[in-house]
Amino acid sequence: MAKLERYRSPSATHLLAHVLENPGLVAAVRELPPALLGKLIDAVGLESAAELVALATTSQLERVFDEDLWREDAVGEDPRFDPARFALWLEILFEAGESAVVTRLCELPLDFVILAVARLVLVVDIDRLGVELSDDEEELELVEKALDSNACEEWEEFRLIAREQRAFDTLVTALFSLDREHHDLLRKILERCAAISGEYIEDNGGLYTVLTSDEMLESDARAERDDRRAAEGYVAASDARSFLALARQGVGTPGQRDPVMRAYLRELDREGETHSTARPASRRAARATTPKAKPDVARLAKLLIDVTGTAAAPVTALVPSAAGPLLGRALAELQVQDPVLHAERLEELSFLANVLIAGEPNAGRRFRPIEALETALGVCDEALLAELGAPHERHTHDSHDARPHGVYSHDARLRAAVTLVRSRHLDELFRRGWHDRHAPGKRR
Repeated sequence: MAKLERYRSPSATHLLAHVLENPGLVAAVRELPPALLGKLIDAVGLESAAELVALATTSQLERVFDEDLWREDAVGEDPRFDPARFALWLEILFEAGESAVVTRLCELPLDFVILAVARLVLVVDIDRLGVELSDDEEELELVEKALDSNACEEWEEFRLIAREQRAFDTLVTALFSLDREHHDLLRKILERCAAISGEYIEDNGGLYTVLTSDEMLESDARAERDDRRAAEGYVAASDARSFLALARQGVGTPGQRDPVMRAYLRELDREGETHSTARPASRRAARATTPKAKPDVARLAKLLIDVTGTAAAPVTALVPSAAGPLLGRALAELQVQDPVLHAERLEELSFLANVLIAGEPNAGRRFRPIEALETALGVCDEALLAELGAPHERHTHDSHDARPHGVYSHDARLRAAVTLVRSRHLDELFRRGWHDRHAPGKRR
């Protein structure tokens, strides 16, 4: 008699072995959405994922870095670049050889590379440093003591001083490898880093203070990261905080979209223009349906979900149920009547869910996508009910007649909701609902 066994999802180790042994899945790695690739690397563990990293395209890794190399101390705070994590990534990249590292550094955005180098080493102009310290023996002595405890290397007129001691040798090896094939690029990187270091030294009390400080400039790289993520549907923490704060205060112009929402939709349209010549409304309708993945990519994604239980991605292509909240039923009806407008409303709902994920803690943690969607839908639904008046549903033989005093029959109420959703952006409804939820004395 055959023995029945409970299905066990594959471990991360088995998943990695299965991928590397299957030519179809190996090719599929390069076509995975970056969010899924990041989850795959997380499942395996970065230290064990060198072969996967070698298979990935630089474009994929750039998006993975946007998620993996930035850390938030708390939900809603601006993320900070993690240089130690980048140093680990650099070590993993080196497992594919020096030439592979050089190729990656050349392909990654220049500002990102400069940020990473500036956070791992302090770059100073040796001649300029000598002039500045020549008249201050006390400062010179302090600097010399600080330098004795920091690893250093010289390249032409620059001195590279370690800020992350464990990463120093790996970084210097990468930079000197870059020098052999791309001397001018390395000069550009180190000149920018020296300018950053010089300004920072001047603003923060001298080289000794800087050598014993952990702060560095990263706002430009953070802004570029936010731009890339915005094109994928994410919302920056600063934008999310601003939107929610204004909504809580009841700030907003009736009948108009919030400026943060308008910027979000512009980014989505700009991203769509790079992949399609269709009109914006057509692109929005297309984004409301999930494209069919190639078989091997779909199979790899399924294996990944079996291991991790989920896949990281912004909330997109959301389809509320025809049952449940009135807004969900109205959107389902709108999908039948006007698919293009329905797709636009789904983008608005996606934006609201991503705002909650980025800017609003949920019991001390980040909202999960389904929780954010349910909350956004609930807030908008409360505002919709308030706009329609009394929410009571009473049925009669003539279900199409509106009842006095704002009381609707079931069908008439649904029609009224669809009419309102046609004319009102969901971010406007959300602003009203969020304000009402946070009104003084209101229990959430």
